[in-house]
Amino acid sequence: MRILLGLFWALVGGAVGFALGVGAASAYASFTNMSGREGARGFFAVAIGLVGAIIGIATAIVIYGRSAPSGQSAAYSASGLAGIVGLIAVIVLSVWAYMQLIEKPLEYGGARADLEMEFRTQTANVPTANPEGWLAVEVQTAKSRPVGDVGWESRRIDGAYTIIPVVQSQLVRATSRVIVVRVGEQQVESFAPPMKRTPNPKAAWSEWSPPRNVDPPYGVTPSAPLKSVLELRYRVRAWGDKE
Repeated sequence: MRILLGLFWALVGGAVGFALGVGAASAYASFTNMSGREGARGFFAVAIGLVGAIIGIATAIVIYGRSAPSGQSAAYSASGLAGIVGLIAVIVLSVWAYMQLIEKPLEYGGARADLEMEFRTQTANVPTANPEGWLAVEVQTAKSRPVGDVGWESRRIDGAYTIIPVVQSQLVRATSRVIVVRVGEQQVESFAPPMKRTPNPKAAWSEWSPPRNVDPPYGVTPSAPLKSVLELRYRVRAWGDKE
């Protein structure tokens, strides 16, 4: 309770100091006919206001300490200071957490990165006529849905399987990613790879994994239970590390 009361005193002192600083700076700027070009007066007033706020906080903490019972002045002042330090820590942590939640393109040493994926399926599943539109891939995050570039020209055969490469360019930092694949007009397979917010661009290919969900397209009622036809593996590569 004493810390909260000290924090209240400090905040009041800071507000009063800031207001007095801004008022004094504005009066000085008007008296000296200070140029207002490019917001000079405003910046000057805010700067002096911040100095006034610091002085106000320090003064309020001292006054709070002097209001304490005999022999507890130092403890009361320390409580007020602890309240201010705690508030600053909360603000800094909140700003840090917010910045971490912002989705933006990942960079490794100044180079952006791509998410490289490969989808494996039984060759018998791949249509023989015009297969280019058979797969449509999105890498969905909380705020974006970038599409993947399906490399049909680079597909290859591995035994009974066809492996189809897909690249999602400029991977963004995100708390979670869901890779949604529309397979023709028959079903939608969703993968939730255990990928970090900032994946290791030097890591090898992941293991092959099945989808988390297999659903029909919107508005379609399947005539039989749907079964997965795809497996996924992935890796992240910075643009300068392309093989």
